[in-house]
Amino acid sequence: MRLIFLLAVLANVATFAYIRYAESRSGADAQIALLQISPDKVKLVKAGAVPPAANREKPALSTVCVEWGAFSADDAARAAAALAKFDLGDRLTRRDAGESYWVFIPPQRTRADAEKKANEVRGLGITDFYVVQDAGPMQFAISLGVFKTEEAANSHLAQLRPKGIRSAIVAPYGVAAATFVIREPGDATTLKLAELKADFPGAALKAVACPDAQSAKN
Repeated sequence: MRLIFLLAVLANVATFAYIRYAESRSGADAQIALLQISPDKVKLVKAGAVPPAANREKPALSTVCVEWGAFSADDAARAAAALAKFDLGDRLTRRDAGESYWVFIPPQRTRADAEKKANEVRGLGITDFYVVQDAGPMQFAISLGVFKTEEAANSHLAQLRPKGIRSAIVAPYGVAAATFVIREPGDATTLKLAELKADFPGAALKAVACPDAQSAKN
């Protein structure tokens, strides 16, 4: 329970603090304010990181991890390549799940049409999206997010409808969804992850209890 309380405080207080900080910045840096983690404002709590006296009265906090995902098969490959440069060793693990679900506006006929549609979406106050550039049947589609379950995707679509999104739909996306978990990432790695977030707008970045700590409680 103590770890859950810590994570709730981390997500809410850190987000507020960093949004105030990000107001003075522009471009991609400002997108970091959307994260649940504030890399340059938050110190991730490590196991045993409490005063000795407190240790004698209360159990040490569980180790904190950072979870990043979920990714489609193609995005997972790009994310894995980016993470490989961090030299995380066995602190990095990957979880693969079943088919994920995609909220998107169907492909536009040309690049110009896609850019026009993207400007319309942006004009509705929606910034968490991207235009699919890869050649194939989904080129020039407008991606509005990838989710682990169909229910979550439909919920997101329902939130977009009142904002003016009319043509978006939900459909299966890829054959698998991947999530990366980084154990005790530290401030430097957390900042790098925040910078990568702009390249993967459909993937969430959040602090979680490490899987081994969760298993120990069960």
